[in-house]
Amino acid sequence: MNLLLDSNTVVWFLEGTSELSETAAGLIESLDSRSLVSSVTPWELAVKTGLGKLRLPYSLGEEFDSTLQSMGFELLPLSQAALERTARLPGHHRDPFDRLLVAEALEQSAALVSPNEILDDYGVNRVW
Repeated sequence: MNLLLDSNTVVWFLEGTSELSETAAGLIESLDSRSLVSSVTPWELAVKTGLGKLRLPYSLGEEFDSTLQSMGFELLPLSQAALERTARLPGHHRDPFDRLLVAEALEQSAALVSPNEILDDYGVNRVW
């Protein structure tokens, strides 16, 4: 199963916090799953860190990328198809990062691992 992890999911998984659901953790750890992390994720985390909304115990440059890769996560560049699809999404949710992740999940035929229930309105396969 292809999984696209949203930003909260990535942070909670890396930190081992209880906010991550058991279902999400189990899917991410499954040998049958391919866990994808969008290039949108470090961008969103950088924005939230810069605004003081988030504190991370690691840098978002090479350290973050190498940590993800060492855990078996695949870094997914933002595709032109996902950008175009984002522009066509209905206005259910205004967060641009979430909209990009929805479009990427749809383009990749991946389940979006996210606690954000409003994303269900887009018809994406969301698991939590």
